[in-house]
Amino acid sequence: MRETNIVQQPRFESFETTADVGIMAWGDSLEEVFANAARGMFALMIEPGTARPADVLPVEADGTDLPSLLVAWLNELLYRCEVEEWTPADARVLAVGSGRVRGELAGEPVDRGRHRFKGLVKAATYHLLECRKEGNRWHARVVFDV
Repeated sequence: MRETNIVQQPRFESFETTADVGIMAWGDSLEEVFANAARGMFALMIEPGTARPADVLPVEADGTDLPSLLVAWLNELLYRCEVEEWTPADARVLAVGSGRVRGELAGEPVDRGRHRFKGLVKAATYHLLECRKEGNRWHARVVFDV
C-alpha cells in the first residue's frame, strides 16, 4: 500500500445506538464504501495515526448480497486483527462483486507500548444494516457490537 501526503476529509461518521455504536460510510464506488466502512470501524478501535501501514495481509470474504458481504468483510478484518495480533492502519479494497470482496489490511503487529487502543469492537451486526447506491454515491450503515 502506497503512503501519500494527501489529507482527505473523512468519508465516514459514527453514531450511537443502545449499547452499540454504528458508522455511516460513503464513497463513489463499492470498493471505496467498503474501505471507508473499514476505516470507520478502525477509528472505533485505535487512535488514528498510532498504527503504521508497515505491511499488508490479504483479506477475502463472501456474502449472499451487498449488506451481508459488507458485514462479512468487516468481521473478517476483525478476525484477522485478533488472530494475527494485528493493529489496523488502513484497508484497501481491490474488488467487490459476485458475492465476494477481496482486499488488503494494512498495519503492523500489536505493540501495546506504542499503539493506543480506544475500545473493543466485537463484531459487525445486521442491526440497521444498509448498503445502497443513492444517485452516484454508495452509502453504508453498520452497527457494531462493542
